[in-house]
Amino acid sequence: MKKASYEFASVLAPEFQGYFALRESQGHQYTREFHYFKRLDQYLIEKNVTEKSITAPIIEGWVQSLSSEMSVNTKIVYISHYSQFAKYLNTLGIAAFVPERPMDDKSYMPYVFTEGEIARLFSAADNLVNTGNDFGFANVEFPLIMRILYGCGLRLNEVLRLLVGDSDLHSGVLLIRSAKGNKDRLVPMDSTLANLLNKYVSLNHRDSSKDALLFSTRKGERHSDAIVRFWFNKSLEAAGIEKPTLPRYMRNICLHCLRHTFAVHSFRKQDLAGVDMYAAEPFLSAYMGHTRLYGTETYLHMTAENSVDVIEKTTAYTDGLFPEVPR
Repeated sequence: MKKASYEFASVLAPEFQGYFALRESQGHQYTREFHYFKRLDQYLIEKNVTEKSITAPIIEGWVQSLSSEMSVNTKIVYISHYSQFAKYLNTLGIAAFVPERPMDDKSYMPYVFTEGEIARLFSAADNLVNTGNDFGFANVEFPLIMRILYGCGLRLNEVLRLLVGDSDLHSGVLLIRSAKGNKDRLVPMDSTLANLLNKYVSLNHRDSSKDALLFSTRKGERHSDAIVRFWFNKSLEAAGIEKPTLPRYMRNICLHCLRHTFAVHSFRKQDLAGVDMYAAEPFLSAYMGHTRLYGTETYLHMTAENSVDVIEKTTAYTDGLFPEVPR
């Protein structure tokens, strides 16, 4: 098991370790879940819990102790992870309260770039001035990463984990391994993106093995999320796309918005081509790696850019239906 700097020390320390060993054997990443349980372990120590059981008041107190700046949805993630652990404890004969899942906060609306903003954003990414510390990342890899994020609707982690052998340049298909839900999937791409990727591989990976990272540091290691976010923010600034002022806990314009934009632009393109978007939804859901259609349905809500189409269609349909009012 991958070790972390923090060592569990509460009365449930052995159970935490046993749970993580089980999760790793199932293909889950230790580090991605660790911090949720670190907080719970610290809370049990702080409250001097010495009995191997977790009651409802303990969990209610733990949730209330989480940061007041944490969004409702983030707290739901904490509760969801704890619930899985509680079920594990119950299988061991340890009484643990399993809370009901609270309602999600529906206030978050993802930012969707207009086609004009996408053009400006990519132009800015293509003309970044390298600081000299990134060894060509900003000028070579970053613009292509941006195009893959938008052109394939991938998550950043999925792009940074791509191997040279995961790209079938002949057919223009990417293999996404062990994505969210620990599932693999095939992702076709447009020929324009496939051609760019082909040129990149031929120039930068002529002698690389198929197991080499497609995008890597000079030492062959995975790029950090932070370096991609840094140049993304630089591109936003250069493109004149200003981030709104929001509370710290609220999600602002970020790299994941390119995935949102991919989905909305895909639906829009299909709608303008006369394709039933609801019929196309299951295909896009599978393409994006959603486990449920619900994750894709959120993109069916039209953005401001689509409003003109909606108004035109609605006006034609309802013409003469409503009475005029006195002027």
